[in-house]
Amino acid sequence: MSSVVDAHVTIYPLPTLDSLKATVPTELDAHDVMTRWFADFSASIESQNVDGILHLFLPSNSFWRDFLAFTWDFRLFPGPSRISQFLRDQLPEYRPRNLRLRENTIGVQRPYPDLCWVSAMFDFTTAVGICSGVIRLVPTHELGVWKAHIVFTNLEDLHGFPEQCGTNRNGKPNHGQWENQRQELMEDYMSGRRNPTVLIVGAGQSGLTAAARLKTMDVSVLIVERNQRVGDNWRNRYEALCLHDPICMYHWIA
Repeated sequence: MSSVVDAHVTIYPLPTLDSLKATVPTELDAHDVMTRWFADFSASIESQNVDGILHLFLPSNSFWRDFLAFTWDFRLFPGPSRISQFLRDQLPEYRPRNLRLRENTIGVQRPYPDLCWVSAMFDFTTAVGICSGVIRLVPTHELGVWKAHIVFTNLEDLHGFPEQCGTNRNGKPNHGQWENQRQELMEDYMSGRRNPTVLIVGAGQSGLTAAARLKTMDVSVLIVERNQRVGDNWRNRYEALCLHDPICMYHWIA
């Protein structure tokens, strides 16, 4: 008999105007609010002034969400102390620079009458890649002072591994060479003459998708699968199965 396990879910409150004890000016200049804040943010980031960065965030109920840009993981850092430790650990290694605000993305959003923020996107580079980000600023009880409720950072591309598409794609025909090339590669792997950069365990949908993505970045990959053939994890599960459908892609078990 199965049992039900209660998962602990942390609920963070929204930065309502009431909780912030703030009001939004009738004639709000969102562009001025964001550009002034971003100038201080950019200078503090590039100089790795963690205290200066934290001063631009709410003293509580603030967050930094990172998707691979600084952590090689999907991470959430809630609150000033966690954000501070994250920045002190990661900024020296990743050395973010060239922060550029996408001024055409600056705007005011009011999802509810008691909720308002100024948002924008930005771009930057680190020691390892090209990144983007999103900022949400909320008003404070100090007139004209807006601070970050959340900053999101995301890795877009890695330096030195451009996608093999567009002008980077090899336009030469490859008629009948795939099997021989694959056999030579496997012999190199088996003999130890060459090692893959990435090892993926499991040739399910997630494994195959990750391998295809890495291949477009010219990163060598080896997938290991316990079943005899790729696709057996689906064939052995479903009585009627079509692995190739020109209309849509099915989300099978990973």
